[in-house]
Amino acid sequence: MLMEWWKRWWAKDQKLLPDTPYWQAYEDSFKEQPQRNTPIRELRFVVLDTETTGLDVQKDNILSIGAVAVRDQKIWINDRFEAFLPQIPTQQTKGLEAVPVHGILGKHANQKQTTTEILIDFLAYLGGSIFVAQHAAFDYGILQSAYQHHLQGYLLNKSLDTAHLAHRLDDPSRSSYLNSTKAKQYGLDQLCKRYNIPIEGRHTASGDALLTAILLVKLLSRLEDRGITHWGQLSR
Repeated sequence: MLMEWWKRWWAKDQKLLPDTPYWQAYEDSFKEQPQRNTPIRELRFVVLDTETTGLDVQKDNILSIGAVAVRDQKIWINDRFEAFLPQIPTQQTKGLEAVPVHGILGKHANQKQTTTEILIDFLAYLGGSIFVAQHAAFDYGILQSAYQHHLQGYLLNKSLDTAHLAHRLDDPSRSSYLNSTKAKQYGLDQLCKRYNIPIEGRHTASGDALLTAILLVKLLSRLEDRGITHWGQLSR
């Protein structure tokens, strides 16, 4: 995924990110990226979830972002991020089909900050950390679309998918692929039940981010028991 975005930048104008203070600060945060021998416990993971108006990463909009940091197999509750993005009437109407699931309406939106300001704040919070989500491709993709549209830049973060990590524990050899049929067996509800995680706050960005963070800690602990203790082993 990272290489795909890199190629797009290079082909566009041979410039990595726009020349603005917030993008420069973000780019600077990547100067010390994890090496293959970096202990996993030293890494900062940002575990996040987005609630959206739909499942099309190019056309739908982000309603809210929730995130919390994990480091040294601990969840750092004081190191968290939550924002409800402003919605214009057409977007709000478009998102009504999703509202019964995630319970987000326009009244929850942040009226003091613009979407651009919220995305800048989240960029600073995320920094060069490892991006983690349940079925991460969707959250990564819709955030990429938002950053391209509002701030003319892209995220560079390395990413992990908790569903894939759970599947890896079941199949260390990766002899079977996590296809769409199997993905249903590795949904957040199913994994929470399997790993004895109480299901609370589902279908809110912050609630799902916290559940995913708890799941990540449990998965990392089990992987550590199997000798996976460094970034190069985890990211292979």
